[in-house]
This record gives sequence, structure tokens and C-alpha cells, in this order.
Amino acid sequence: MAKTKVHHSEDACHIIIKGDKRNPEPTLHVIQFPGGAVEVSRCSDGSYYTHVHVNESAKIIDSRVDYPFEIARQREDQGLKSIPKIDCFESIQKIAVKIKGAFESSATL
Repeated sequence: MAKTKVHHSEDACHIIIKGDKRNPEPTLHVIQFPGGAVEVSRCSDGSYYTHVHVNESAKIIDSRVDYPFEIARQREDQGLKSIPKIDCFESIQKIAVKIKGAFESSATL
């Protein structure tokens, strides 16, 4: 099993999961921080689930979704917000997104 590549700089830590089937990294990666954790789990089909966990003593205080510029402008023109209001959002304890795609190197997020 391959080790996950971790790059450290003065003010950043970049974790790289390439998803190479011939040399797989660990199935689970967790980043813990005050208020919660982020978990990245590799699924059996090669996709990845990303979970954002919120501790019981913490709360979500803001959120956003980034769209390509054209879609963002269209939503704004229609009076739509980035993220529709979710009932009882204050009580959310986990948000999950499943992603499938090829590894792409990125200098910026």
C-alpha cells in the first residue's frame, strides 16, 4: 500500500490522493479540526465520499457553493442564493458528497 503524499509549506499542508489502482493509498483519510472533521473515503467502485462532520458542541455558521461564473450570474439574476435554505440547518451533523473522476494536479483550489 502506498503512503499518501503530504506536502508541507510555511502555512499549508497539501494532501495528495491519486487513486492509482496499481499502488493504492489508504482507504480513509481524516483531517480533524476544532469543531469537526473532514473524512475522505475511497469506495469499492473507485469513487470517493467526502464527509464534513460537525461536532455536537459546534454549529455551522456559514456555507457556500461555487458555480462557474455564467451559472452564478444566472442564479443571481433569478434571485437565487448559492445554497438553498435547508430546514433545521443548525442541527446538521454531517454533509457528504460522492465524487468520481480522474486525478488532476492543481496548484490552487
